[in-house]
Amino acid sequence: MAELDLSKFLFVGVESTILFATPNNTSKKNRVNHLIFGDFATFDNETNGEWIKINCRGNDGWVKKKHLTNKRILEINFVDIGQGDGCHIVTPDDKIILIDAGEGLGFHGDGGDNMARFLNWRYNLRYRPDDKKPVDIEYAIMSHPDLDHYYGFLNVFGNKKLKVQTVGHNGIMERSSSDIKAGDFNDLGAKVKKGKVTYLTELAQNKSDITDLFPASGKLSRKYLLETLQTVNITNPAVSFKFLNKDTGYLPGYSPSNPLTFQILGPVTEHIDVNGQDVECLRVLKSNEGKTKNGHSVVFMVQFNKARFILGGDLNVPSQDYLGRHYTGIAKDLSKLEKDVRNFKVKLRDSSLSSQKRQAYKNKLETAEKTIELMIAKLRETFQCDLAKACHHGSTHVTPSFLKGFNPIATVISSGDKESHSHPRPDALGMFGKTSRGLRPLIFSTELARNTKEFSYPETYYNRLKELHEELDNAADGDKESIQLKIDTWRDSNVAKYGMITVRTDGEDHFYIAQKLEEERNPGEKWDIYALEWDEDLQEYEYIG
Repeated sequence: MAELDLSKFLFVGVESTILFATPNNTSKKNRVNHLIFGDFATFDNETNGEWIKINCRGNDGWVKKKHLTNKRILEINFVDIGQGDGCHIVTPDDKIILIDAGEGLGFHGDGGDNMARFLNWRYNLRYRPDDKKPVDIEYAIMSHPDLDHYYGFLNVFGNKKLKVQTVGHNGIMERSSSDIKAGDFNDLGAKVKKGKVTYLTELAQNKSDITDLFPASGKLSRKYLLETLQTVNITNPAVSFKFLNKDTGYLPGYSPSNPLTFQILGPVTEHIDVNGQDVECLRVLKSNEGKTKNGHSVVFMVQFNKARFILGGDLNVPSQDYLGRHYTGIAKDLSKLEKDVRNFKVKLRDSSLSSQKRQAYKNKLETAEKTIELMIAKLRETFQCDLAKACHHGSTHVTPSFLKGFNPIATVISSGDKESHSHPRPDALGMFGKTSRGLRPLIFSTELARNTKEFSYPETYYNRLKELHEELDNAADGDKESIQLKIDTWRDSNVAKYGMITVRTDGEDHFYIAQKLEEERNPGEKWDIYALEWDEDLQEYEYIG
């Protein structure tokens, strides 16, 4: 083990450790905080034998020196942003990548501006001086133009203490205005039909393709262009816009020359001839606007050393069929094959079938099942991962055989409370378990990981918030701003404390998935932690339990 260098950044280097008020005293009454793998710490210039004094998670205290390391790890946080997706990534090079940010203002009455609040808490933005350099966000990626994935970026883009370098997107720009009927596809740009397939041909390839669509009149009914992308362009004119698709290969800066890679698996574009010009386009899925936007989500395979993660936006049945054909080279739809298997099994229950007919159905059943098995095996060559972000918040609009291509140990579902879809669906939860590997696959949910009370006046916070609001009501005008700042900071911290699923790994011997306990198990024990172990024989991670 490398010698700890106290002049460099420090990180927790074990699954978890307790921060104690004094050294050489491990009593429960002496516990200050519960720290987990990868937590950042600073040296407080005191040591005592095997103990070292640090500041971590806003607390001063003592830990054993052997529990610390100088090695920075990969951190992936699935933030509880209410309805939608919101993922915050910190790379081993201390770069920040955001993938989706929820629906922002809480159109389902849940979540609000939780991604913005999380960033306020994480980077102490409310107390950051206005003249200090903004915190850089290397990438803010919108997997697709649905409110519950992009609109939470509005408050992020509008925060002058944050600076986004590049906005990634799937090329589909909503254009509808008050005089265009929703769903007629005019709002997704021009389309061309080739045989039985219809294509979207006006994809945003560069920055000018987007900025040229900003309306001077403000008549757009959609918020993607009018508010969200226009806001980041106004607050940060130097921002770049990047169309991400399979042909991009890797997110710039995260190619195989880097131990951390972001391979882009979708959307998959096609090239067609339009009036003698070669045009890059996306096919329309099932002649449906929603399925097309969702199905062409930006899909990442994130790999750090041995650890692999799939982040797949809102993939649905039509897009999974399409990706299945593309990545296996087999011109069959997995959903159709699954339906055939069910139908042939039903037919074989008919006792009146002739032996000839029965054998014919058996042959067809065997062919369909073998084709599914072959496609799953081929999909795993590209998509197999250790952890998958559930497609579409625990919706059942997914194909089980395609999910088997992921073959994860763990699945994380991001969903909210006050929504009309009943996410995560009970049958989806069962499907995630059956399509995962291992005897005890893990399923995490941001919604199930916290008490719904915690986004208004959580019981543990109620008295303090009440005191602050009473103080605000009775304060002189000159004191109100500082008291309001205390209230906002208190509420910011709550977003990070409950519901978030955090993943910490060095991609080697340490791989942990953790969620905050609603009640401390013991004094100072606040985290529920699951460890994945590398199996050298199988050459993959497994969960023992």
